[in-house]
Amino acid sequence: MVKRILNKLFLKKAVWRYDYLIKQGNLIVGEHCDLSRLIIVHNKLITGKSNITIGDYCQIWGILVLHDENSIIKIGTRVFIGDQTTLNVKNEIEIGNDVLISWDCTLIDSNSHPLEFEHRKNDVVDWQKGPTNKDWSHVISKKIKISDKSWIGLKSIILKGVELGEGSIVGAGSVVTKNTEPYAMVAGNPAKKINKK
Repeated sequence: MVKRILNKLFLKKAVWRYDYLIKQGNLIVGEHCDLSRLIIVHNKLITGKSNITIGDYCQIWGILVLHDENSIIKIGTRVFIGDQTTLNVKNEIEIGNDVLISWDCTLIDSNSHPLEFEHRKNDVVDWQKGPTNKDWSHVISKKIKISDKSWIGLKSIILKGVELGEGSIVGAGSVVTKNTEPYAMVAGNPAKKINKK
């Protein structure tokens, strides 16, 4: 079902098989990884450019959406990314080692659309022509970094420019708009530091 929807949204050419991307050099995968449910959407594929790197012993079941030939996703070792979790990347998302990201989360490193209407008024029409026609020149984008040992709960959203400190915990359903200190627990919308129980 999800693959059918993605095929319609992004055109069949943009949804890639991970084994093909490995062969082309766009995806580097470590040992003992489970990518059996992974979906990759890449709108501007360039052969030989390593856009996605995944470390050893990872279970990546989410959806990786890269919008630019220079978009980067770095995933460390022993990382779990659950079903329906989407990494939506214009710039870069870096995930450290021993990170757990639950189901149905969203990590998005841009606003997706310009803030000024004049610059976004043609987005729908441009997308109908094909995903590579979108004008990203006025879209704000900042790297997301998820540090080692972090845990992101179900249905959480991590927005552009956020850095989760080492060992951070994000409560289910949270919207994280600011950096967290190491080993902090945050929850809510917008997420705020809470006491561990």
